[in-house]
Amino acid sequence: MTIVRISCLLFLCAQFLAAQEPLKVGVVLSGGGAKGYAHVGVLKVLEEAGIRVDYIGGASMGAIVGGLYAAGWTPAQMDSLLHVTDISGALQEAQSRNDKLFFDKEYGEKYAISLSLQEFKVSLPSAFSRGQKIFELFSKWTRRVNHIRDFSKLPIPFFCTGTDVAKGEEVIMDKGLLPLAMRASGALPGLLAPVKIDGRLISDGGIVDNFPTREMKRRGVDIIIGVSVEDGLYGEDELGSIGNILMQVSSYQMVERSKEQVKYCDVYLQPEIGNYGLTSFDAVDSLIASGEVSARAVFDDLLAIAQRQQQAAPNPKNPLPFHKDTIAVDSLIMAVNPVFSRANLLAYFPVDLPGPITSNEMYSGLKRLYGTGYFNFIYYQFDTYSENKNLMILAPEIKPGYDRQLRLGLHYDPVFKSSLLLNLTFLNLGVKNSIGSIDLILGDKFRYEFNYLVKNGSKPDVGFNSYLRFNDISFELGRPIPINDSLDLEEIQLNFLDFSNEIYTRLFSNNYLSMGFAAELKYFRSSTDQILASSPNSEYATNRGFYFNGSAFFKYDTKDQISFPSRGTKIDFNARIINPLFRTNDPNTNGWGLNLDLDYHKIFPINDRFSLGFRANVGITFGDPAQPYYYLLGSNNENLINNFKPFIGLPFAKFSGTDLVSGQLYGRYRLFKNHFITLSTQRAYLNNSLNTTNNQDLNFYSVGVSYGLKTALGPIELTYGISNEESTLWFNLGYWF
Repeated sequence: MTIVRISCLLFLCAQFLAAQEPLKVGVVLSGGGAKGYAHVGVLKVLEEAGIRVDYIGGASMGAIVGGLYAAGWTPAQMDSLLHVTDISGALQEAQSRNDKLFFDKEYGEKYAISLSLQEFKVSLPSAFSRGQKIFELFSKWTRRVNHIRDFSKLPIPFFCTGTDVAKGEEVIMDKGLLPLAMRASGALPGLLAPVKIDGRLISDGGIVDNFPTREMKRRGVDIIIGVSVEDGLYGEDELGSIGNILMQVSSYQMVERSKEQVKYCDVYLQPEIGNYGLTSFDAVDSLIASGEVSARAVFDDLLAIAQRQQQAAPNPKNPLPFHKDTIAVDSLIMAVNPVFSRANLLAYFPVDLPGPITSNEMYSGLKRLYGTGYFNFIYYQFDTYSENKNLMILAPEIKPGYDRQLRLGLHYDPVFKSSLLLNLTFLNLGVKNSIGSIDLILGDKFRYEFNYLVKNGSKPDVGFNSYLRFNDISFELGRPIPINDSLDLEEIQLNFLDFSNEIYTRLFSNNYLSMGFAAELKYFRSSTDQILASSPNSEYATNRGFYFNGSAFFKYDTKDQISFPSRGTKIDFNARIINPLFRTNDPNTNGWGLNLDLDYHKIFPINDRFSLGFRANVGITFGDPAQPYYYLLGSNNENLINNFKPFIGLPFAKFSGTDLVSGQLYGRYRLFKNHFITLSTQRAYLNNSLNTTNNQDLNFYSVGVSYGLKTALGPIELTYGISNEESTLWFNLGYWF
């Protein structure tokens, strides 16, 4: 009798404990690209019904939404986040110009095409996007929990699927770095490049398991709510294009496996998203609404599940970790790489490391580092070790062919005519932490330019520039040249040749500022055939000589774009001491001279379409002027050799002088995405002291209108200007070089 009573008591206790056992609800979210935004709408309705999600898992976009939810984001917060985030821009990895090296701003923004070379073979990318910016976004969004390496310890336990690209095997990711797992699971082939995790190359989880409900069942949940945003197979009438046929062939396994997974669902939701595609990232409202509609269709079932959860004992939720924005980095491990030394790599961060760093400072350094273009991916994480010390791990993944690039450019304008630019850029050319770039410009006017820089981290950088430039210019004479007793020549065709070699040191530089000293040796020749017969000794017949100049320079550039900028400031200041190395036949150029030159450009955004710009050029010459540094005014030319300055409404280099004050005010309106209209007015004062027969200074004013189009080859512009001298029409295509 006693044994029976004990057995009954044990049975009743077991029944009571079973009744008190928390009812665990697991949610599984499928992949589907942008269509996965519908998952946010479903989660909204689940919370409205009172359902407590005890475990969440997913693949691809389902892993991204699920990871955010597991990290503590509410559906309402995710809704707001998706509205303010440019996912398409992040996928395109549109780089802010202010994240570029100053060397690239000076010399690297004239190329239409850039190709990596590996063993002098063209290296093509493995996907449309390397995914660095996506990883940075995920890291920002999950930074509160980035120290948690076991995903079961997240506020909501989480797992996601990936695919081992080499073996074609499914990978279950429930440990590690959460943003990296989300990034790997969402690596849609062709759109996002795979990610290396623990030595395995991981791609989109949807390839082998796009709806992992069976894995959720293995984790011991009682009820599974599954949400699928997959497309079915195309019908016969939809297989008229190669794209749809390839998509159909690649989807057979995915669709069949997902059908098998549906049987593990207690509640199965399939939002209506047939009109949207994998990249419909702009349809945030419609896709979220479709998820809400599908969940409300089974709202009574959801309420019943919530009531069963409330009747049972509560299942405690992992607490949301306290977030501290500043991390005290006590130690730093950096993977060895052939691109930068440790000191040069850490110089890209705005604070000294090891040391305290905020999340914004961290992402700023990563953007600058990735902006060099030398890395496929920059892996980083924070860990803790003894006595709560923080360890930072930084491991940039080198891009194949990072140290050799082939770059191409095209240009046409009425002065330099047609030009094809061929460039080779080398890293670590002779010296580590160096960059060398050589341009060969083929066409009507052959030119070359070589730029070389050695970066020394916190110490001054050292560089060398060499270039050869020449052109034919219709030049307004400073003094009329008598041809015969009754005829004076007032304008001639001059042939200019400029061959210069410069060494310089940058005492301080970052992404937007460069300042230092330079020394230059220049060979300059101007000649003409027009007056050799009548006046062979004229300074304009042949003027050649070597010039030395020592200069101090200050350069500052925060313009948001090289073509049609809408905001920012650019300052280019040079103070040059110039001396001809032997006597020339120009009576103005036989002694020391000082040239101060300032080019200031400021752009103010008024709204997202309209901006105002102001540009000023100020040049002053003391002592003997040197012909290579005469101020030559005219055209919309931006190939600013020496002291050539643009002035709409005047022909190229029409007037010259030793001193210049010029100001331009313009308004630019963006008509469509890449179409611009610019209205401008300009005034200029030019000291005409070179003209000994007429020492009258020159004053100019003009108005102009320009239509511009931004293209993959560079800007296309048509500019018409009217000045107090004459009117001009200019057309140019491609970046200036």
